[in-house]
Amino acid sequence: MAIDPISAFRGTAITASTGRISGSGGFAAALEQAGVKPKTSYQELEDYVNMTPAQRMRADLLKKLGLTEDDLANMSPEARQGVEAKLQELVQQQMRETKEKQQAKQQAGARQATTRIDVVA
Repeated sequence: MAIDPISAFRGTAITASTGRISGSGGFAAALEQAGVKPKTSYQELEDYVNMTPAQRMRADLLKKLGLTEDDLANMSPEARQGVEAKLQELVQQQMRETKEKQQAKQQAGARQATTRIDVVA
């Protein structure tokens, strides 16, 4: 039994028993027709590896906010400014946390060195 074609996939139909799309190539064909080429996992990894640490940090923070660079590009200037301010705040927070962790680690190392000297002496 076939259901009427879905408007987003002109000329395709979903079969009720299998739930599969049949017809003119389905989703991949619709993407191709729209001129969108999905990236492969390799391409995504290569793009990420080629980023600078600052770019990776920005991409990670945007991901935490549920956004991409494309989303930012499509925002109004006011909305983009708000997101940029939030990103700057998150970067500063992350830098503070990293600095605090490094200081705590150094202090712990200094305490161990002092303890070793006391034990040896």
